[in-house]
Amino acid sequence: MFAESFAQPEPVIVLAHGSRRRGAEEVVHAIAREVGARAAFLDFSEFTLDAVVGELRAAGHRRAVVMPLLFTSAFHLRKDVPAAIAEAERNHGVALRATEPIGLGTDVAGLLVGQWRKAHGHRAVAASVGDAVVYAVGSSVPGANEAVEDLAAEVGRLLGIPARAIFATGGGISVAQHREALDQRAGAQAAPTAVLPLFFAPGLLLDKGVDVPGTIAAGPLGTAIAPLVTARVASLTGVADGVTASHWTAERVPA
Repeated sequence: MFAESFAQPEPVIVLAHGSRRRGAEEVVHAIAREVGARAAFLDFSEFTLDAVVGELRAAGHRRAVVMPLLFTSAFHLRKDVPAAIAEAERNHGVALRATEPIGLGTDVAGLLVGQWRKAHGHRAVAASVGDAVVYAVGSSVPGANEAVEDLAAEVGRLLGIPARAIFATGGGISVAQHREALDQRAGAQAAPTAVLPLFFAPGLLLDKGVDVPGTIAAGPLGTAIAPLVTARVASLTGVADGVTASHWTAERVPA
């Protein structure tokens, strides 16, 4: 049961995929709190979209906005999100409308670079890096991985160094194999590789691409993604101040 207070009758739900990785769910809840929204998950969590919408309906709400916390227009966005929305609408009689996902635009490239520089941007480290990798989950949906490769090209342009995308799934080259190839070509240890994870929160797949010798990695984006969440909601609702105008706070209390 939740005790709620709502600033307006159309609350916002940030819908993430979910992860078995310890701590990942709390990061998504923190992102949602940052923008005055609630978090829900497609998998691996009790906070399903159906459960969260059910609580909204019990509080008297008949409509809400769903913000898919996803980068690519791949399987989860095309199949899982519409299915979850349809189920919640059918079960609770709440009208849900979805925003665009976070996507892979230049604002995402700028955020990735900004976060890496924030963590490692002092001159000695930044000057030592020879190339960059945008490390992403990967998808079998045509065009999805190519869009990440385009993002990596923009990241490379912003950093002024060669950049490429590497995917955690799909059987392609790993970050470790990329480093081995660079060292072999250099005949010694090549200049470090900047790794920019295209992840919102910690995850088991992310663990595979960080802490690789010869790399300097940033962490997942976490609450730094909040301004982009706000912008996606504002583009749908027309509210200039974004998600905060749909603010609701929730505190779990004993039933």
